[in-house]
Amino acid sequence: MSRRIAFGIGVVLLVLASCQGPGRPHATDPAPHPLPPAHHAQVVAHPDDDLLFMNPDLAEGLRSGRPTTGIFLTAGEADVPDKAGYSAARQEGTRAAYAQMVRKPNDWSRGTMPVGHGRLAEVDTLRADPDVKLVFLNLPEDANSQQGRHALTRLRQEPSLTVTTTVPAGAAVPHPQSFDRRAVVEALTALLDAFQPTVVRLQDDQPDGRYQPNWAGVHNHPDHVAGAALAEEAVAAHRPAAFSPVVQTYRDYNVADTPASLSDVEKRSTREAFTAYAGHDVLATGAIYRSWSDNSAYRWPRRGRWAAWGEGGAVQAFAVRAHGLARWTRAPHGVWSGPELLPLPEPLRPQLTVLGGTVVAQSENGSRILVRSPGEPGRWDVVDGPAAADPTENGPPAATVDSDGRIVLAVKNAAGGVSLRRQSSPGSARWQPWTELGGTDVQDGLSLVPAGDGAVHVFAATRGKVLRWEVARTGAAQAEAVPIGPARPAGAPVAERARDGSVRLLVRTDRGGELVERTLTRQGWREDRTTLPGPGGIGDPTATGPGPQGSADLIRVARDGAGNVRVADRAGGPWSEVGGAVTDHPAAVVEPGGEVTLVGLGFDGALLINPGAKGAGGLAFAGWRPAVVPPQRAD
Repeated sequence: MSRRIAFGIGVVLLVLASCQGPGRPHATDPAPHPLPPAHHAQVVAHPDDDLLFMNPDLAEGLRSGRPTTGIFLTAGEADVPDKAGYSAARQEGTRAAYAQMVRKPNDWSRGTMPVGHGRLAEVDTLRADPDVKLVFLNLPEDANSQQGRHALTRLRQEPSLTVTTTVPAGAAVPHPQSFDRRAVVEALTALLDAFQPTVVRLQDDQPDGRYQPNWAGVHNHPDHVAGAALAEEAVAAHRPAAFSPVVQTYRDYNVADTPASLSDVEKRSTREAFTAYAGHDVLATGAIYRSWSDNSAYRWPRRGRWAAWGEGGAVQAFAVRAHGLARWTRAPHGVWSGPELLPLPEPLRPQLTVLGGTVVAQSENGSRILVRSPGEPGRWDVVDGPAAADPTENGPPAATVDSDGRIVLAVKNAAGGVSLRRQSSPGSARWQPWTELGGTDVQDGLSLVPAGDGAVHVFAATRGKVLRWEVARTGAAQAEAVPIGPARPAGAPVAERARDGSVRLLVRTDRGGELVERTLTRQGWREDRTTLPGPGGIGDPTATGPGPQGSADLIRVARDGAGNVRVADRAGGPWSEVGGAVTDHPAAVVEPGGEVTLVGLGFDGALLINPGAKGAGGLAFAGWRPAVVPPQRAD
């Protein structure tokens, strides 16, 4: 069944008022001037979680000089006899690792700050770089049996429960404190309000249930799941000075179960940071730590389809924020405006697909796909996702428009296969039933490309191979394996139609993140297989078609480990570095004359653009700049 949500004007105003609260910018006004400086904050359950699961992003941000605050929920004391000594050692390891990553002496000042209702948090500041701070709340860790196991999980589930903090040896807060669920969220909200981060990094509160069965019921460390969920509440309650922060979530233990895409250089960097920490943690031993530090992945990557041409010659870019859907618009005369903060019917996962003026999104719990059409502002059509006992196991949808003009959706379903669904007719709010295409061990992140006669190509990756279905206008199809050579896919497949009508497939592999590219024609797969060196960093590339006047066969865009964007305009060609830095996945818009405009979200939350023009050596880019230039104050 599909359903429609239509907001009346009064309801829209009510939603906006409730989302913004006092002091928030009006939903249709641009963000206040000036935008806050870029500031990273990561909220993690234990000392070492950020080192293992958020690198190389964490080290890159520190070395770039952007202010960074690490917030640690528990003392990480485990169930050892000397909890005060062990938790103090782990925190000293965290100080050593941060100093190593920023390449400064391990010398910190230690103080406190209030976090509501008389409670205090320890705040440590690196003396050689005061923009680097660590905050410790010292809630009891999951294995601590003194107050009953699973304290953080029970705090999340039982609002009336109260727990007492652990006091590490030599802590700046020398006495135990009591916290209930509300107090934890209020403390995190107070920290976000005080530090005003523009990028917030969180752990995974919806881990893939196919992996880590040793963690019964949660498939991840329970503190990771509960801590991320509580932190998400705090982000929603946080009142930013300008615009809602960019939120990035990272997979945790299950990165050990999937192929790694990090380069050798990045693996060495993350190992060095963890080694600095592990010198203080007597329990941080064993090969399992290498399997975590050598891999890193976003849980819900934005991918590269969040900006596109819309109606009337306008270009629009969209981003999910804590308090709504941000929209920037470039008018036909070339001037950008925004961001507007559009109300949402419910919280969304970050990945969006923009098809003209239509936005395809997914509910936070994975049970629904939401389609926002441009014709009726405020209207969302709601399409039920594939049936599942646990809908959070449904992956983000891929979307395209077939040659009949109908939207087609494809989802990695809860069983680990692929499900596909089409509109009944172009522009309709009615949808055909889901078609099960089959497949096993399919990973999140699908790609759809229209074929002729209403058919679509569906691409998916397992941990060992890439699969393709060619699905006719009606009915199912058989999967075929796409040969990519000896490597294993270490990311989602990215497919796009090239100028000659062929379909190009790019997939990142476990050979240091190297990209393999294959070409599909009407006669089948070409024998040649080209490769691009791994761009570095986390995430998949973006492939963009050449447009009607395109000078390039296909434009490939990726973000490297330093946050800079790289572009290649021919198969197997070299990467051209175009600078940065931007968060997560950049997008690309092909202009009518064949030029390309790169679009990214800056670390300060602003929309950035980088226009590229045809030159003798390919595309030449002018450099990144804010899309919207706020008016200067008349001081």
